[in-house]
Amino acid sequence: MRGVLGTARYWLPFVGAMVCMIGVQYVGAVLGWILIIAGFGLVIDGATKLWEKAGSTGNLTTYKQ
Repeated sequence: MRGVLGTARYWLPFVGAMVCMIGVQYVGAVLGWILIIAGFGLVIDGATKLWEKAGSTGNLTTYKQ
């Protein structure tokens, strides 16, 4: 259980994005646009967290100029 909860910060944004995209089907146009934007934001958040977890992908302190 600890392993699942420990990785929740990686998979939870993707689950939230899917909930947003499914919820778009049941709401009006204005709330639908808000949910679409929130869903894409969650996908970007989850992807950047996975890149951070991957390691050796570089960060702000890796490449100094």
